[in-house]
Amino acid sequence: MKMKQKTVWSKTSVPNLYRHRSGKYYARLYLHGKNVWRSLKTKLKSVAEPQLQKHKEDIKQMRSTGISLSSNKITFGQCAEKYLQNIDRDAELRPKSKEYYQIGLHKIQKTWPGINEVNVRTITVPQVRDWSLRLRSEALPHIPHGAKRAMHNSSGISASSYKGALMALRGVLEFAVESGHLFANPAKDKSIKRASPKSKRLVLPSRDQFIRVLDAVDSAGTNECRAAGEMIRLLAYTGARLNEARNVLWRDVDLAKGRVTLRITKNGETRDVPLIAECKAMLEDMRTKRSREDENHRVLRIRECQGFLNSACATAGTGRITHHDLRHLFATTCIEHGIDIPTIARCMGHKDGGALAMKLYGHLRDDHAKEAMKKVSFQSGIQTS
Repeated sequence: MKMKQKTVWSKTSVPNLYRHRSGKYYARLYLHGKNVWRSLKTKLKSVAEPQLQKHKEDIKQMRSTGISLSSNKITFGQCAEKYLQNIDRDAELRPKSKEYYQIGLHKIQKTWPGINEVNVRTITVPQVRDWSLRLRSEALPHIPHGAKRAMHNSSGISASSYKGALMALRGVLEFAVESGHLFANPAKDKSIKRASPKSKRLVLPSRDQFIRVLDAVDSAGTNECRAAGEMIRLLAYTGARLNEARNVLWRDVDLAKGRVTLRITKNGETRDVPLIAECKAMLEDMRTKRSREDENHRVLRIRECQGFLNSACATAGTGRITHHDLRHLFATTCIEHGIDIPTIARCMGHKDGGALAMKLYGHLRDDHAKEAMKKVSFQSGIQTS
């Protein structure tokens, strides 16, 4: 845009800030030898000045990266296609991560009607903010595949699903920035915040309650009750995630060395978990009774056992627990027996050195430490002459 008439624009006392005769303020900046005019969409100078600084920072970043604004129109759908191609070619991304971003992009296209045909240059911060608010407020409770009603604890979109959709939106628009179709990424504005996951209060069974749950499963009287008991014990005794445990083959179990190898893991890295005595005894008994199975047979014969857990918890009079709660039960039991947090984190596959384990179970370790410190005395065992 050029200043053809001097009466159209008036300078202000702030460098790069101009006032249009309509009363609205504009930023006049320079990029690659060209004037860049940006409407600040306000008639208030006090509001225009912070907006001007933001545009200055965007231009400064574009200069440092060599980005120049392209004159070609590109739609969100075209950027999304390129974004997916880049993700697919990224050898460092795990398949699960790629799938996560693809699901996030699908969520955007499903909840933002017509987004694929929209010119990326017309996407603004208020539009992104409006989409994020609608996504969180209008989401319906999750109904699992094949279920008749929603999950009892579902109230709408989960923090993980919302985060995946927002990350995908940021990724697509970042591609538009890097390719010169946008000055700045509107999805990265500070007003567009991630949803904080709701922390679940751990209510786990005591050791006596857990034994009652196992007894209730073992005596359920169905064809699969034995297989369900084996799955529950393996999850609780190793701290493995459900998908990790159900992919264990007999060749992954080394009874001589007392360990089980988890090949299919969340982070894609194989890890070895030492076997506690109860787990080793159970696996030895299972291997003896199933001696005809070769090394490529799965150790667990069922894919899940939540129904057995629900019934057994009701019979034993304990609160409902899930497959993942058994992983928490493993960590809790280890802490109660004095195992250090870094060792527990390695067994569970955490790669942060124990930071997440401390966040989840730190209060348990503190309680254990308090009980242990009660045994310390400067007087006991001291003989006086």
